[in-house]
Amino acid sequence: MLSAPALGTVFGVPLSLALCAAAVLVAMLVLVAVVALCTLRRVEQADLPAALLGLAHVISALCGLLPWGKPVPPPGLPSAPTVDAPPEGVPTVVLVQGETAEGTIARRGEL
Repeated sequence: MLSAPALGTVFGVPLSLALCAAAVLVAMLVLVAVVALCTLRRVEQADLPAALLGLAHVISALCGLLPWGKPVPPPGLPSAPTVDAPPEGVPTVVLVQGETAEGTIARRGEL
């Protein structure tokens, strides 16, 4: 048989505990909003992706404070493509086939 909930409960939880939990959740949301606004006001347009990634890390860390929250680190920024440069310090060798130094001097008539 179902019984009627007591007057001082919300979803079966005492009213004082429900109010305390709601106050903590609202305080966390206000903290996130204030940090986000302060950060986004001061960051330059070029640094916006890095700032948003940092805010994602902060919000993920704050989720760990919630009883049901599991902080998961967001992915990092994509790195710039790298260009494969030839290794420096490797000597270049040029091969000439068909002629020798002696043959070139002999044709000039210097020998």
